[in-house]
Amino acid sequence: MGCKKMTGGAAVDLFFSNLFAWVRCILLSMVLVLSVFIAPAKADTFALSLTTGDDYPPFADLELSQGGMATSLVLNAFEISGYFGKELEWLPWKRGYTLAQLGQYHATFPYGWTSERAELFYYSDPFFSTKNYAWSRLGQPNTLTNEEDLHGTVHCNPRGYGDFGQIKKLMDRDLLRRETPNSMQDCFKMLQLKRVDFVTATHSTAMNALLKAGVLPVEVQQSGFVVTEVPLHVIVSKQLPRAQVIIDAFNEGLKILRENGRYDALKDEFNWVE
Repeated sequence: MGCKKMTGGAAVDLFFSNLFAWVRCILLSMVLVLSVFIAPAKADTFALSLTTGDDYPPFADLELSQGGMATSLVLNAFEISGYFGKELEWLPWKRGYTLAQLGQYHATFPYGWTSERAELFYYSDPFFSTKNYAWSRLGQPNTLTNEEDLHGTVHCNPRGYGDFGQIKKLMDRDLLRRETPNSMQDCFKMLQLKRVDFVTATHSTAMNALLKAGVLPVEVQQSGFVVTEVPLHVIVSKQLPRAQVIIDAFNEGLKILRENGRYDALKDEFNWVE
């Protein structure tokens, strides 16, 4: 059988048809390859349920803009890393901590590191560091000028607050006793009534609690030394199957906020210096 002779026009059409098919195939392959690299890094992201507590300025406080400096930072860090907060519930510190430990919330904040907590939670990278002082009654006989002055005294720290550094060491050696009321303002009321010798708190927390307790700042004195310096973290219960993923997401978001200047801008907004 003889071959049918192809005209010049038909040959050109066939050439370009094959060329277009080849180019289309190449482009499709390139798209598939690129999609591997540009696909969202967190295709399995999910909405986070978060909890924190009140009356801890400037970090977490319902009366502050954005719920406080730590609240704003945590929500921003998760959002910028591909997550968003489905809800943020404000609970008493002890209750929020317990429910987070049981896995009923994806994360809680801001918390300092303790060995007891570390057995139950994964910790994020630290995002702020707090300086805590000993607040005593003005003119009380035992003036707190150094760590040895804390020996044999009674300090106040609200329920849900941790003991750190020198305070924890003294308690472990039975050189310091703790009273644990429900709130920081209760601590300062107890100080005024001479039921405790000092209260452990940051300057911002102390000023806020004194105002709510009806105690004048001039009635108390701040120790001349830092009792404890505590870095703050987001913590996630080890019971959650995606616990480490959540921690990694926050750490990634925190790194981005530090790099793009939002971290420093946030501190400026709250007039806070570490």
